[in-house]
Amino acid sequence: MTKEELKQIYYINKEIKMWQRELDRLQCKSLAGGTSIDGMPRGNGTSDKVADMAIERTEIEEIINGKLAEIQVQRKRIMNYINNIDDSLLRQIMFLRNVSCMNWNQVAKELNSTENCVKQIYSRHFRKGD
Repeated sequence: MTKEELKQIYYINKEIKMWQRELDRLQCKSLAGGTSIDGMPRGNGTSDKVADMAIERTEIEEIINGKLAEIQVQRKRIMNYINNIDDSLLRQIMFLRNVSCMNWNQVAKELNSTENCVKQIYSRHFRKGD
């Protein structure tokens, strides 16, 4: 497994957050777009903005659910990979960095180490070609 494959959970999480922000934006748009009463006659347009927004929200919710499922598949692949690593410290670094999506400083603190040390152990693993 490559570093890029291991980073996929992080990027999928960011993508989910992006879609959730879009869903929030739609929610705000639907709350702000109420009917105005001004006494002026309106045309008989067949456009149903409420239904259109509901459909769009449903589509985004389906995308988010698909991404959540994708994370679970990727998480399982990464866990299988990590469990086959012989070194306990490296397994912990891999888990914290790639499954828990911690930054290097957080990983180092969790393991009572330094940021440079955990980065070096991680990078050395990929240079060896394991």
